[in-house]
Amino acid sequence: MLFRSVTLTFIAPSWHSVLARNALTEFDAMWSLPCDWVEAPNYRRGGWSGVTRHQLDTGQWVYVKRQQNQRRRLPQQFWQKRPTYFHEFLALQRLKSAAIPVVDCLYYGERADAAILVTLAPPDYIDLAVFARKHNATQLTIVMMRLLRVLRRLHRQRWQHGACYPAHVLVHPVTLKIMLLDLERFRKRLSMGAAARSDFSQLLRRSDFLTPAIRAHLHELYESAGRRNAPVFSLPRDPRNV
Repeated sequence: MLFRSVTLTFIAPSWHSVLARNALTEFDAMWSLPCDWVEAPNYRRGGWSGVTRHQLDTGQWVYVKRQQNQRRRLPQQFWQKRPTYFHEFLALQRLKSAAIPVVDCLYYGERADAAILVTLAPPDYIDLAVFARKHNATQLTIVMMRLLRVLRRLHRQRWQHGACYPAHVLVHPVTLKIMLLDLERFRKRLSMGAAARSDFSQLLRRSDFLTPAIRAHLHELYESAGRRNAPVFSLPRDPRNV
């Protein structure tokens, strides 16, 4: 399928030569890549989206996210709709500028009703649920402290992740650093409390692996989100101080 009209193309300058060598700078070529899906494509509202994983000649891996006819209104221009991956592209740029740990965006392209987003797969990182199954309670506590600090920084700006599930939080099993991904539902809310309640609610629904102490504190944060006397996350001090 060829897309004639060019709406937008972004290529991270430091990655241009690497992507060019791997035929990942041309929209039509990437659209035609083999569809060995990471998970089954999501079909909804007359459109679809899906993710494939590809290895570069450097040995690094990237995720190529493709979608068609999946749009959402722009916050300041509500009469216009853009692909949801465009919203994710903007979110990644904004959060990276704010020093929020997110995956690196290498490419974004938009043609007619289709969009492609390419992000770097950070080496050795695993999702939060997998990490919890393989590590002890002390390590999980450290990771949750770091995650909640990051979420607090988001919510203070009234930013909402929008899909704050364990699968969308990556953890390095050695350094215990975290990284956020899948931000196509990212948006700015009217209040800090609204952003926090939504994200905490999503995190609680999918985090049955949490220790009772962490889960109880998350419930407390959810119930008090936005209040002036809201509690702070008060688990033991992070011994690595990172």
